Amino acid sequence: MAQAEIGDRVQIYYKGILEDGTIAEGTPENEPFEFTMGDESVKDIFTRLVNGLEEGDSRTVILSPEEAFGPYNPDFVIEVARSKFPPDALLEMGMRMEVQSDPNGTPVEVSVKEITSQTVTLDGNHPFAGEEITMTIQLLEIVV
Repeated sequence: MAQAEIGDRVQIYYKGILEDGTIAEGTPENEPFEFTMGDESVKDIFTRLVNGLEEGDSRTVILSPEEAFGPYNPDFVIEVARSKFPPDALLEMGMRMEVQSDPNGTPVEVSVKEITSQTVTLDGNHPFAGEEITMTIQLLEIVV
């Protein structure tokens, strides 16, 4: 049976699970992820984990924070004056929103970490930054 290699178009199921058992990401049932191995628009980890598998094979690895969603960076946490938000803005702890990170208007997704009457603390880290992820991938098909 053929093994998946760079340049192959493949269909996989995958699931990334945090240490506490929370599913961080994955493919919905009956909706495989299809990609071309080595395609730069796809996370390199997918190509590395699928490479060498045969159809039906699975592989499970523990990804370090650097390989998964990156290390937690305290520099990505900022405190913003509450007055920078519209008075009727509905802010809740943990909510995700896009904010402009610079005068050019580049949007950045952040989560609300803390709210006081004077300030709002925003966290630009990925919600799973700093976490190890157990990643399981199953190669369904090498699409020729």
